[in-house]
Amino acid sequence: MSLQTLAPVHATHDIQRGHNTVKRGWHGRVVNSCPNWSRTTYSVEFTAEGDPSMVLTLSGLTELDVQPD
Repeated sequence: MSLQTLAPVHATHDIQRGHNTVKRGWHGRVVNSCPNWSRTTYSVEFTAEGDPSMVLTLSGLTELDVQPD
């Protein structure tokens, strides 16, 4: 199953990239997908729970990291 661009998703676990952490359950939208021969990776724009002004985009996520809402 591949996720469509702009599909609403949520993080299935805490995801840390450098100093940035997306908490399990945070909601976001797929902004890009990069299919290749073994799997598809996604760029997802997350909005922090309780602070809609805080937006974080993470790339290289898989369907193990995010699931559809």
